[in-house]
Amino acid sequence: MKRLYRRLSALAVCLMMTLALSACSGPSSSASIYKDGTYAGSAKGMNGDVTVEVKIASDKIESVIVTDHKETPGISDPAIETVPNAIVEKNSTEVDIVAGATFTSEAIINAVEQALEKASGKTVDENKEDEKQTLTFTDPDVIVIGGGFSGMNAALEASTNGAKVMLIEKNSDLGGSIRYAGGTLSGAGTKMQEAAGIEDTEENFIADIERMGGGINVPELTAKHVSKAAAAVDWMDSLGADFGDRIPTQPGSYDAFGIPREHRVSGKGQEMVAIVKPLLEEKVNEGVLEILLNTEVKDIIIEEGAVTGVILTDGTEYRSKSVILATGGYGHNETMLHDYNFENVLTDAPEFVTGDGYTFALKAGAVLNNMDYLPAYAGGVPVSDTGFVHSVTANNTGYPNTIWVDAEGQRHMNEFENLDSQKKAFWASAPHNIVWMIFDQKVVDNQEPILKKDENWKMFNEELAKGEVVFKADSVEELAKLINMDTAALQATIDAYNEGIETGTDPMGRTDERTPIDSTLYAVKTIPYVMLTKGGPLMNTSAQTLDKDAQPIPGLFQCGELTGGANVGGGANIGGLANTSCIVWGKIAGINAANYALNGTIVEK
Repeated sequence: MKRLYRRLSALAVCLMMTLALSACSGPSSSASIYKDGTYAGSAKGMNGDVTVEVKIASDKIESVIVTDHKETPGISDPAIETVPNAIVEKNSTEVDIVAGATFTSEAIINAVEQALEKASGKTVDENKEDEKQTLTFTDPDVIVIGGGFSGMNAALEASTNGAKVMLIEKNSDLGGSIRYAGGTLSGAGTKMQEAAGIEDTEENFIADIERMGGGINVPELTAKHVSKAAAAVDWMDSLGADFGDRIPTQPGSYDAFGIPREHRVSGKGQEMVAIVKPLLEEKVNEGVLEILLNTEVKDIIIEEGAVTGVILTDGTEYRSKSVILATGGYGHNETMLHDYNFENVLTDAPEFVTGDGYTFALKAGAVLNNMDYLPAYAGGVPVSDTGFVHSVTANNTGYPNTIWVDAEGQRHMNEFENLDSQKKAFWASAPHNIVWMIFDQKVVDNQEPILKKDENWKMFNEELAKGEVVFKADSVEELAKLINMDTAALQATIDAYNEGIETGTDPMGRTDERTPIDSTLYAVKTIPYVMLTKGGPLMNTSAQTLDKDAQPIPGLFQCGELTGGANVGGGANIGGLANTSCIVWGKIAGINAANYALNGTIVEK
């Protein structure tokens, strides 16, 4: 296990001291810290382990090479290209994180540090043992499982309210999924709205959620969230978050609010994490907060119906009177996604988002709600190179001269002008969750590539050659055979589309200028892809997890993505709701868990 923040390892410090001495007095004045050679190291990245090879010569890092990884192409490339070179140049692992590739950057850094440990002759296990001995306390009042943004807020609030808190995070740093998020917050009646002359009320916000959410939300949770949301936004503002021009807006891709209330942090989720981290460090220095990184909870302890502690993967047990589940969703758990949501699906969720908290909650007697609701994104292309991990997307926003058909050859919507919610619904309801994008040679010859981030149709042609997700045919009959579709159904759909161009009456209401599909045919296979999950254990407005009788499970609280965005915001993506929930419900869980542990009371109801 590892203490708060990723600092220079003792070995790296020794290396820097050695280099400094060598610079002042010559090479012979200091003993060698590292043995020359090439050493391997690995650490968890976004989608799995990142492995590096580090070459040491004369106590210098001579080279760093990433030898294996499962990171998302395109997104991870800047980190893989930049971070190793920076480490060599500085002769240190204290280098900048690449924006937009945080997990990959940190994985490379941590893997290099592991390799340096091997080069020094000191084992990783020895270092872990040293770190175990530095714990300030082992008898916490509150244990928070998960150091994402909600867990950070819960730990901060609990320790501020007099409790000794242990925050346990299985990754090498705090922040969780929000470090990969856009950084939007939403609230009604914020100071920024007031300054911009925008009149908004909690009633307006609730009305928007009810209008967009389809009635599947839990009304009391919605009301509680909305009552705290503006204060959450104002709190981040008071801490110095950069909100750019400070003008609340409408969501960029989600359905619109009745009133502009989305507040965008310029530095996105990473900035919010960076702002809260120093507040946690203060609590660590005060001796009321212990943060264990690279530490995974295997199970929770239940005694006489109450949750009383946790068991780590190494068998270590810690007892407490309150446990907060802040473990995130299940977006990288393929089995859970298949069981609850989709037959075919890809994921954008980080590799560590595996649904652990759902298992813990069910063991304690919780009831899951809205698990069948998950508003996945449209247009994921299931290329074999990255398997379950989403890496390629087909253009599905205002892309002309293309129709979308399900596995039965049927169109269901206007492909050119539509709402984000309509696309999500189509991909979710399509048979086998498969939607085919059909077009002809004129698109290839005259338009931008249909695959995002493609250049000159290069990626498209590579996938066409594989014959797995992109197909080409000279006739409808041939194409239908290639994609296992009924020929008559596909032919009828294409004929109706072409006829609509001639008559100006498209079956799906399209009015954009378009050309008929009548030359060499192409089909691109697409399926949904997810990031956030939306279902979770039922809780009350005090963030207490409820049992089948709607009674609080003694000692168990929850916050963050685990709680279920649909339980709070209903059946829609509400701009800024997920990030704001991390603050709102993290604080509620923290203050109540602290008071429950210290005196058996619930103060935030």
